[in-house]
Amino acid sequence: MKYSLGIDLGTTFSVVSVIDEKGIPKVLNNSEGKTLTPSVIYFGEEDVLVGEEAKEMQAMGDENVASFFKRNMGDEYFGINFRGDYYNSEKLSTILLKKLKRDAEAALKTQVEDAVITVPAYFNNSQREATINAGKAAGLNVLSILNEPTAAAIAYGMRNDAIEKNLLVYDLGGGTFDVTLVHIDEASIEVLGTDGDHELGGKDWDDRVAVYIGQKFFEKTGINPLDDMESYNDILVKSENVKKQLSTREKCQVNICYGEFKETFEFTREILEGITGDLLERTKRLSEDVLKNAGLSWQKLSGVLPVGGSTRMPMVIEYIKNISGKDVVAGINVDEAVSIGAAIEASRQAKLDGKNVFTLGSYKRTEDVMSHSLGMAAISKDGTKYINSIIIPKNKKIPCKETRPYVIRTGRNRKNLLDVYMLQGESEDIQKCSILGKYTFSNIEHESSKQAVIDIEYAYNKNGVVTVSAVQRKTGKKLSLSIEKCEDDLQWLYDEPKEEEEKIHKSIVIAMDLSGSMRGVPLENAVLAAKNFISEVDMNNSEIGIVAFANKDEIVMDLTKDEKSIIEAIENLNSVKVGTSTTSEPFSKAYEMLRNVDGDSYIVVLTDGQWYGKKDVVGIANKCKADGIEIAAIGFGSAKKEFLDSIATCRENSIFTEATKLTQSFSKIARVISKTSGSLKLFQGYGQKSNSLNLLK
Repeated sequence: MKYSLGIDLGTTFSVVSVIDEKGIPKVLNNSEGKTLTPSVIYFGEEDVLVGEEAKEMQAMGDENVASFFKRNMGDEYFGINFRGDYYNSEKLSTILLKKLKRDAEAALKTQVEDAVITVPAYFNNSQREATINAGKAAGLNVLSILNEPTAAAIAYGMRNDAIEKNLLVYDLGGGTFDVTLVHIDEASIEVLGTDGDHELGGKDWDDRVAVYIGQKFFEKTGINPLDDMESYNDILVKSENVKKQLSTREKCQVNICYGEFKETFEFTREILEGITGDLLERTKRLSEDVLKNAGLSWQKLSGVLPVGGSTRMPMVIEYIKNISGKDVVAGINVDEAVSIGAAIEASRQAKLDGKNVFTLGSYKRTEDVMSHSLGMAAISKDGTKYINSIIIPKNKKIPCKETRPYVIRTGRNRKNLLDVYMLQGESEDIQKCSILGKYTFSNIEHESSKQAVIDIEYAYNKNGVVTVSAVQRKTGKKLSLSIEKCEDDLQWLYDEPKEEEEKIHKSIVIAMDLSGSMRGVPLENAVLAAKNFISEVDMNNSEIGIVAFANKDEIVMDLTKDEKSIIEAIENLNSVKVGTSTTSEPFSKAYEMLRNVDGDSYIVVLTDGQWYGKKDVVGIANKCKADGIEIAAIGFGSAKKEFLDSIATCRENSIFTEATKLTQSFSKIARVISKTSGSLKLFQGYGQKSNSLNLLK
């Protein structure tokens, strides 16, 4: 027989439970003989300490300590350096999970692989995926991730109670708050709705106490102890102790030593309630939103189930009683309930998978929901803006899926791609939503009508993680999918959509600065960017020429549709001899190439500096513009944005970037010029529209 772990991966403390040989939930002791493992990591010169020892180093004010990193799970911009190594929240969680797994195996005297890991109900897709990845990296087979309030409800609901209940699970942990409405009966536990705030928890009470201490100390001494990192860490530890003491006492004292000063401050429950009352108000608003969306009121609840260590504060329990008008529901350990519920779910899932595991006698059927709506960027009905078009609304039972049809304009001799920008959030305003990524579908076959119908399926799996797929309706073929990080510049999502333009022939001149400062790595980056540009332009409908300039200007390649020749010319730019300084300009030669062409014409200029020739560069550029030639200017290095603005057709066509990001900048231009990547349209008739060259699209 095997064990399956239920892991409450907490912000401040973590807990591990199993179903034991007798079919009873059991909370495991860690290597220190305790059930609660501090979610703290210390990076020493020789060893990495996790848990109690790391917490002690934190109490001593050591700066090489990581804590509260769960709040930053899935945040690509969060990272901490310890002794020369970089750690994001996922890596830190992996270290913590390895400790929890190791201690569990020591307590059980056997190896354990399967686990259910809990997460705040309000975690978004990135946070959920990061949690799963951390579990896998720690050597765990993650059966699933489970919403913390749901886990607590499972732990509470395991009792043989035939009375139907509507319970509000009020989960206030060390770093997060979730509120979940559940219906429990003899056979099932059904989640009716959930909401939360992953940046609201006991730590915020600690921070308020620390700020209060810092202000009082400053008032007496004229110096702020919070300005010093070591003193700040010390005060944070003492603030947490103040909070804990006031959970059992009416008042306490705290001693602060900083510099030559030593001060003593008295804290009372009244003071704590006064400086943190607004935090409780935030929990009330979220709770009432959940009730309202479910069509219930406080009076219609059977009770409120407090979960999470921070609900040990008397002010929290009294607040729950006041807003609900009822006594809180007792019978579970607020620190251990989530882990126990996860262990029950882990045992159930392992049994369903046919594994020989220790189990309960029976299980209640559980139905959970997703706390975030899933949508995509689409054009509003009036065509004036891009909006979040919600496809799967929040609080829909998971797993779930919905299908929407889209229309894409196809071509016979080009890449037919469909880009979908997936959003998570409740607002129609895209700026208030999380952009999950750019989902690109390929292998779309050309249809004689030029427009193909693509049925896209959006889904939440049992973990609340997003899955996306698409099928071309006419062929019945499932399309290939690549998930990409969104480009840095998504300004087009916030601009008014443009009118769609008929497909016409394009003539494009790439003008490359080959002065001395471009040689070496900058030119290598430019060559790669230009080659990528060629790959993204619809050569079936375009011709491309190349001009080089420095002391003099030269037509390297006349307009041609021969992609191979263009690529060879780009790769050989380092052998083109046009001087070392920039006293020439590219527009005269480009104008000669473009003045008599049919269709639209473009000049794409790349430079890394200013041009110091005697010619009226701006005047020549204006001549091109007056003749209908669009100019896009890309600059980096010593180039000036003002200069780029002056030669480009408009400010939107001027990009100042970094040498390493030239490919992205060229790629934007290729997409806008070609307009072959989609003309993405909602089947109902809304779509992405475009006309003039605009690099912000």
